[in-house]
Amino acid sequence: MYIIKLVKLAQIYEMFIFDDLLRLLAEHRSEDLSEMNFYIQTTQKKFEFKDALLIVHDKIDNSVDLKRIDGDVFLANH
Repeated sequence: MYIIKLVKLAQIYEMFIFDDLLRLLAEHRSEDLSEMNFYIQTTQKKFEFKDALLIVHDKIDNSVDLKRIDGDVFLANH
C-alpha cells in the first residue's frame, strides 16, 4: 500500500508519496489544490498504484485525517 501525505500550511500544500517500503517516491509543493490533484493523479499513473493511504495533516486546524483510497486519488477541499 502506498502512502500519500498531504500537509496543509497557511496557503501552501506539501505532498509526499511513499511506497510500501516507505521509500520517498515523489514530493511536490503548491499553492493551488487543483494543481496538487493533477500532480497526485499523474504520479499515481506513473507508479501504477490503486491502493493507498491518504494522510491529510492540516497544520492550521491542528488535525489529521486518514482515508484509504482504492481507486483514483482526488483531493476535495482539504
